Amino acid sequence: MNPESKAFSAEPDRVLGAELRALLDRPGEAEFVAAVMAGAAAAGVGSTRAVLGRWARLAVAGLIVAAVGSALVIRSTTEPAATLDTEWVAAATGSAAAAALFTSQNAPDATVLYASVESN
Repeated sequence: MNPESKAFSAEPDRVLGAELRALLDRPGEAEFVAAVMAGAAAAGVGSTRAVLGRWARLAVAGLIVAAVGSALVIRSTTEPAATLDTEWVAAATGSAAAAALFTSQNAPDATVLYASVESN
């Protein structure tokens, strides 16, 4: 590679700028925009609000379906058989009933209380 081709200048390139401006400022731009808008109206696209409104309804429907689906998945999952806490309490006390009593998320069953008393 030529070291001069790697040189960078912070000055704007006037030739390139003139070429880009010539491409962007072409004559007949208003007629082109009018033709595109007429074609969109003929195709039934409507205003940008109408297009966004159709997409918004579809997005809301998709969100509702996703929310219901995730709620069903969450409700159908089962609790793991034994957690680390349950295993630790059972190993420390030597009683599975004590593990069920101390690690339960619900109120303890009376039979669990009596079972732990009977085992002692």
